[in-house]
Amino acid sequence: MTTRLASLPALFVSYAGVLGGAERLLLDVMCGLAESPTLACPAGPLAERARDAGAHVLELRERPLELRAQRAAAAVHLAGHAREMRALVRALRPDVLVAWGMRPLLATAALGADRPRLVFQHNDLLPGPAIARAVRRAARRADLILTPSECIARDLGLSATVINPGVDLTRFAPSPMPSEPEILVLGAVVDWKRPDLALDAVRELPDVRLRIAGAPLGAEGEELLAKLRARAGPQVEFAGPVDAAEALARATCLLHCAEREPYGMVVAEALAAGRPAVVPDSCGPAEIVDESCGRTYAPGDAEAAARAIVDAVRNAEELGAAARQRAEKHYDVEKMKAAYRVLIPPTSDLRPPTSLALLTVTHNSEADVRRLLASARAHLPGARVIVVDSGSSDASAAVAREGGAHVIELGENVGFGRASNAGLAEVNEPVTVLVNPDVELVDASLAGLAEELQGSDRILAPLVLKPDGSREDSAQEEPATAAAAAIALVPPALMPRPLRQRACPWTTDDPRRVGWGVGSCLVARTDTLRRLGPFDERTFMYAEDLDLGLRAADAGIETWFMPQARVIHRGAHSSSRAFGGEPFELLAKRRREVVAERRGHDRARRDDLLQAVTFANRIALKTLARRDTSRERAQLRALRKARS
Repeated sequence: MTTRLASLPALFVSYAGVLGGAERLLLDVMCGLAESPTLACPAGPLAERARDAGAHVLELRERPLELRAQRAAAAVHLAGHAREMRALVRALRPDVLVAWGMRPLLATAALGADRPRLVFQHNDLLPGPAIARAVRRAARRADLILTPSECIARDLGLSATVINPGVDLTRFAPSPMPSEPEILVLGAVVDWKRPDLALDAVRELPDVRLRIAGAPLGAEGEELLAKLRARAGPQVEFAGPVDAAEALARATCLLHCAEREPYGMVVAEALAAGRPAVVPDSCGPAEIVDESCGRTYAPGDAEAAARAIVDAVRNAEELGAAARQRAEKHYDVEKMKAAYRVLIPPTSDLRPPTSLALLTVTHNSEADVRRLLASARAHLPGARVIVVDSGSSDASAAVAREGGAHVIELGENVGFGRASNAGLAEVNEPVTVLVNPDVELVDASLAGLAEELQGSDRILAPLVLKPDGSREDSAQEEPATAAAAAIALVPPALMPRPLRQRACPWTTDDPRRVGWGVGSCLVARTDTLRRLGPFDERTFMYAEDLDLGLRAADAGIETWFMPQARVIHRGAHSSSRAFGGEPFELLAKRRREVVAERRGHDRARRDDLLQAVTFANRIALKTLARRDTSRERAQLRALRKARS
């Protein structure tokens, strides 16, 4: 095999799925890169915002954020994170891996010497001696260390490039000062940010209002908030979560109280909004604020903070104007993005061909096809996308047109096979990618498969990733073979790796011939597909890909698994929604019909037996492990009905 690998745009890994300052910085960085990156993180606000911004997201398992407490449990969680990262790197083969924080960095120890270029974005002060030693040891293996402040770099004690996080200067724009002084404390309500000091600082300042804005973090944050409310005087307001720009627009100055703040994004936002900042003379905020645009005070000294507040309010207009000037010079988000683009440059080494068509069939697939088209524009801009709409009642066809696709509306739901064949008739390009609408491209690697097919009469199946980054069983051996017998007796996860890679083709890292490829994404020459049909129009739905693979083999056309190319399969296609879940009975019936027609009734009976053994085996093992067996029981019942 000579397939050239398209380099994956940078893979970012975050242990956290929340949306704190480090995660907001991550979003800004990813949005500023020249290519759409891939982010691996737990489900939550970060994943949602990243998808909205056009990044590809793989959802990792959510794990506790605490590193120091319960060290044994923390080590187990970190080991699990390392296993996930190792599997992702093996599947995606990125040129650049960006470990966003200490935990992802520590997890990179599992990658070995053949890891990709490693960029460590270090956003925090080290929490303790033991962890500090581990982080410094791991950081020495990084090819590049980036920090948002000088104090973080000094604390780490290693050579690092400092890039100050930037602010959207348009969103955080100056506005007139309020008529009555209002002091704003903005950020999560958590003990280490010292909101209690703010209450002490304004206690002797009856002429100013204090507004504490932000949500409590966890049960400890709720308890802290209750204590603050009990202590607060009449001039104190607890605003809860707010829009930062709006909150700053109504404030006179920002008060920051954390004594060990690694950076302090909210401080830079205050300067951009033309508001002076009163901050402790320590760590990140002291790097952002100077005497021209704010005031500093001795960390933890409420009386000194009160004096600084009075001075800042008295000179708010002058300090606010200087604050905006300082933000424009040092904290412009566009300048920050440009700096990251230099350090994380484009990696694609394939020129996307114009001789490639992506063909998909939609049926009430509006959200899915929007994501597919966006990823195609990002990674295969020269490819033509053909969307065959099979009787959608939503805006699938309109969304496809808006996304630049060539749309064929059939007016009724004619089934996947007929719809695909109708679309293939409109293809003029020599290579066609048959792709589900719930698939997302992560790079230009499908272009490499198109190159591989020059002068080759084969069907190619790329590596398909599930939403959590694990591999989908997208390449299979023929039914009722020795591989199927091995899988029936031993779950793939328990097999020795050599046996697993022989029995389960989708787990290997090397190209290999297979029996058939799952239809979520298949690549072939257009004339090859036309000779094959490609699909049997007698079938409305299911097992069309199995039938195609078996007919191709009978015609002397090989199917190959090509893990050098990769896509994400969201698995939210309309058929599952229409059936209210997985239609096991129809799946079993269609598989049996295809195997019987293409390989004979004896082979179909052997396949039924091996599937029954598989489901029964999994039920037994899951029962021993006290895990849910409802899916396997439903599959076994469906198989029995299909045979009756």
